[in-house]
Amino acid sequence: MIKILKDVNANKVKQVCFGGAWYHKVMSIEYDFKGIMGDITLPMPYINRFKDDKEPTKLIDFDLKNLDVSSIYMGGHAKHESDVGLALGRAILNEKVTEGSAVYRPFWRYITDGFDDAGSYDLANGRNYSATILNDKNGIKNVYAMYHPSFSEYYYLPGDRLRMSLTSPKPDYLVLKIEVLEVSKLPYSVEFRKKYNLKETKDFTSPMMSSPGHGTNMLKTYKRVNAIDQVSNEGKEAIVSNTVIENAIWENCYLLYEENGIIYQTPMNEEIAVEMSCPNVKGFIVSELNIETGGQKITIRPKGILEWKNYLFYYYCRF
Repeated sequence: MIKILKDVNANKVKQVCFGGAWYHKVMSIEYDFKGIMGDITLPMPYINRFKDDKEPTKLIDFDLKNLDVSSIYMGGHAKHESDVGLALGRAILNEKVTEGSAVYRPFWRYITDGFDDAGSYDLANGRNYSATILNDKNGIKNVYAMYHPSFSEYYYLPGDRLRMSLTSPKPDYLVLKIEVLEVSKLPYSVEFRKKYNLKETKDFTSPMMSSPGHGTNMLKTYKRVNAIDQVSNEGKEAIVSNTVIENAIWENCYLLYEENGIIYQTPMNEEIAVEMSCPNVKGFIVSELNIETGGQKITIRPKGILEWKNYLFYYYCRF
């Protein structure tokens, strides 16, 4: 049920640009939110930065090792930070693992000082994901997990319309859900699914991930992010590339809150959120946040509008 959250005196959290990626983020105020959800149509990722400066030979060239990665995710911050959603990753096509990224696949990264489920795949016993501790600072662990690429029912493609949500099934835990609202009708995606005989696209639910403070009455912030992450460049100056992530369409985005025992949805708009485009606003085409739905249309193109148009003309004309 949609209801506008009113009379909130919480301050908007000051945002600081983090180096090494191009990203557009919308971040909520601090409040006792119960989660976040939104409907998105996945963008077309024209990746154009590869290992050894190689040039792509097709729209999504997964025969090359990409150094730019398209990601679309939600996150929550209570005691620590979590980022969960979709990242353009490798796939198993024709019984071979691709060299580079080919499809959007679920991932989850959480920081915890509590339980972690780090470990490798164990498909025989139903553990279909791996989780790696990226670093451990005095018991505060940064854990990254991704589902095994053999499950092509969880391959999501440009033009797929999905509902993503991040909620707490129990105190101190989060769960990511991805619901398929409509399978893409873009010729590229239709032909891709047919050519590689992918399984019927299905909804996805992640394992519970440790996230202290979520599912309690602790103040929290939630966010949604569209990004070009850059391999081995975290925390450094973002590299200007010809990569373009075109037309990610957030139809809506709502924050969940409780009032008199009822869970309501309130639009994540400029009244209760702040947005930022890093590291340079000229690298983005972003529509105004919809006041009623929290919706927005986002294109990321670091080279800028003139270079982007010239690049796409060159790109399409050579194939």
